[in-house]
Amino acid sequence: MSTMERRYERLYGEELFTLIREKPLAWMPLGILESHGAHLPWGLDGLKAHAVCLRLAARLGGVVLPPNHFAGIHGDARPGEEEGLRRRASAIGDLLYSEHFFRTFLAETFDGLANLGFRVIVAYSGHYPAVQTELLRRVAREFTAGGRAVVIPFWEPLACGDGDHGGVWETSIYLALAPDEVRLEAVREDGTGRPGYYRGREVLGQASAAFGEQALAQIEAYLAREVEQSFRQRGAEQP
Repeated sequence: MSTMERRYERLYGEELFTLIREKPLAWMPLGILESHGAHLPWGLDGLKAHAVCLRLAARLGGVVLPPNHFAGIHGDARPGEEEGLRRRASAIGDLLYSEHFFRTFLAETFDGLANLGFRVIVAYSGHYPAVQTELLRRVAREFTAGGRAVVIPFWEPLACGDGDHGGVWETSIYLALAPDEVRLEAVREDGTGRPGYYRGREVLGQASAAFGEQALAQIEAYLAREVEQSFRQRGAEQP
């Protein structure tokens, strides 16, 4: 595994362009600020995506963008539903970004990365409600059709077949990535305070770093395959 610095914001001078020439692959971690229980940080989705991207970049190459904690949505309010949406958003910490904002952010970031010379972009969303993933998939497909870069839209259930919000899956993955940042002793059910449970499922007795490593292995296998296929699609040579 390479120990080379690959965090975009920590590169100096020509290091960025050297890495792009070596392998024009960008890792783009997407997250949101929202409650994940008392046992996980509010920025879990972006932190998790960033940590996985760093791990995979060390194996597969490329440059990793900083985690973006403002790249998550829950969908726009329908007529007459705005008050309820705002109340729910206030309870969980959602900053109420719109679908239009998310679409624009994705399209303009993909464009900027392609302009720098990146030819394959992994858009890794640690936040994956259907409204988020469907919009990410659509914008990725549209940008890829333009021919300037291939965008791989990704969220963990694509590789693992399952996922959750602060439950066994996310807790286990974060235990494998950043064990000191998981407060297992604080797992409790919102509302009732039932210890060891979160969102109706037992977490404390089932989550483990070993299970998280299994999930990470599935993620790596999936994305390694997708990255290789995308470079072949571009006709770009692998270093």
